[in-house]
Amino acid sequence: MSLYAEGKIGDLSVRNRGVFRPVRTRFIDDGRPTEELAAHLAARAEGGAGAVVGPVEMLAHPSASDPAFVDAYDPEVVPALERIVDAVHEHDARIFGQLTHTGAEADGEWEMQPQLAPSASPSDAAYEMPKTMSRDEIEEIVEGFADAADNLAAAGFDGVELAAGPFSILRQFLSPRYNAREDAYGGDWEARARFVNETVAAVSDRAPGPVGLHLSLAELEYGGYGFEDVPAILDAIEGFDYLSCTVGTHATYDRTHAGLAVGAPDLLGPIETTVDAVDVPVMGRLPFTTVEDADALFDAGVEFVSFTRQLLADAETLGNAAEGERFDRCIQCNQKCLEGVYGHAHGGHVECVVNPRTGRETEFAALSAVEPAALPQRVLVVGGGAAGLRFASIAAERGHDVTLREATDSLGGQLNLAAEGVLEPLGRAAEDLAAAAREAGVTVELDAPVSADDVGREWDAVVVATGASRPDPGAERFEGDVVGAAEVLEGEAVGEDVLLVDENRWVITMQTGLELLGRADAVEMVATDHYPGFRTEQPNLPGFVAALQAQGAEFTGNHAVDAVDADGVVTLHNTLTGETTTREPDTVVVAGRRRAEESLYLELDERRDDVYRIGDAVAPRKLDRAYFDGERLARRL
Repeated sequence: MSLYAEGKIGDLSVRNRGVFRPVRTRFIDDGRPTEELAAHLAARAEGGAGAVVGPVEMLAHPSASDPAFVDAYDPEVVPALERIVDAVHEHDARIFGQLTHTGAEADGEWEMQPQLAPSASPSDAAYEMPKTMSRDEIEEIVEGFADAADNLAAAGFDGVELAAGPFSILRQFLSPRYNAREDAYGGDWEARARFVNETVAAVSDRAPGPVGLHLSLAELEYGGYGFEDVPAILDAIEGFDYLSCTVGTHATYDRTHAGLAVGAPDLLGPIETTVDAVDVPVMGRLPFTTVEDADALFDAGVEFVSFTRQLLADAETLGNAAEGERFDRCIQCNQKCLEGVYGHAHGGHVECVVNPRTGRETEFAALSAVEPAALPQRVLVVGGGAAGLRFASIAAERGHDVTLREATDSLGGQLNLAAEGVLEPLGRAAEDLAAAAREAGVTVELDAPVSADDVGREWDAVVVATGASRPDPGAERFEGDVVGAAEVLEGEAVGEDVLLVDENRWVITMQTGLELLGRADAVEMVATDHYPGFRTEQPNLPGFVAALQAQGAEFTGNHAVDAVDADGVVTLHNTLTGETTTREPDTVVVAGRRRAEESLYLELDERRDDVYRIGDAVAPRKLDRAYFDGERLARRL
């Protein structure tokens, strides 16, 4: 089966078998999808997706209020949904609207109302005790799904998908973890499936086209159903026209998607079992799905493949792959697609580290085409890290004559160091950035350090992307010797008993800890936060913590290093109690913070008006800012 062959769902034809599925965007205003959301989905359709499922999980009843979802139950939402549908249809793709009720995974505080759920069984993600639904409430919710389907039909959707995955009361009724009912809606699988079947039947009577079911193949929660239960569950459900596969619940979303840490389950075997249990088309995905994975999924029996995160990384993936052209690859970092809307940056909209256009489709051109420069210039870029490479490729595409000079013998900058061990997927970013620069015609000079005196007037503009220095591990603060995290990642020898001091707070600390555990007998990780790597992206953090603890790492939170004396004795103080303790490790490793390499910029800024700086040369930040800085300046120059 070919990814680019036409597919069928019921009587509905789909131009190819690549699907962009719902992702929480936060492009919602008072329950209405915004123009930004229309542009976001349209870009994936224009880039080659055969079908789009979305715009996001849409609510079938006001008792599931959530500001991040669309109020599909409200007829007044229809005009905004029509704009979404028209934007996708303009590019010959199909669009299915996914309906849900969040049940026990809702947040009742938004409307000051209780959560409705099969039973009084709270979700670990919602922290509230839900209300056991009455029979009248069950009937009301079923009717709500049907009414919402009416609204989707009025808006022009090609079909409806019912969510029985994360954020879903339908899954909760199936679940022994959430459903302890003793009436007709609880007990064996047939009874647990009754609510799902009633909903499918009610929606099918009013849907504009095929009705699909999006099912978690395992909840991954203690007491929940597992992969082995899926055949029996599917045997009890009837009436749906296609099945879409996912895994997990809202409480286990860190294991739903492959990230930079371990923990996402392999779905290929469970999907193959699922295909055998149904006689309708199946949409499948892996924890992280590449274009190359499509064949394995087709071999497992699926008819459609979901590429959500890859299409965030490059909206043109499917169109480019069909033509044998290069596309930028997802690096599985979970920093902006998931973290941006779920984690520390809660309240932000969806973005992508390697694609600044994602989430900014109304600000930047959504696809790769860029406007030619009004006045092409000769541009010198100093530094071949992420910021410099991103700028260089786009500026060259716009018609500027770009030369990039890199002081070392390779492109990629700090990505090359980061892409070690568990962070290996970050290496894709360096490869893709370098490939894009070559394709755009950038002149690249390696082993070419630049001083201010080297920059003559032959350049119309100079872009300084010199990055940031390596953190000083503590030479100015500590009397005794300490080793930096970067040196550890490069292979510097350490002793058998290592104290790792977390002053970075991000994933570099976790990466260094895992590296040390492969070389030392004992590793203690000390942090001023409650635990090390506190600011690591929440979708990745549990996996890192689990891996570190499984290999024997000891965590000491709420402690700071006061001193390392000449004999290597470390003095710690408890930041909560003030109590002082000491350690005598063989080696002290410090994961510190970097400083901007700004001297070249500051000197050039005194000499000329046409100098700019981007990326970590401005201030050391996360990778997404390097991409963004490079993209924005290249589009403005």
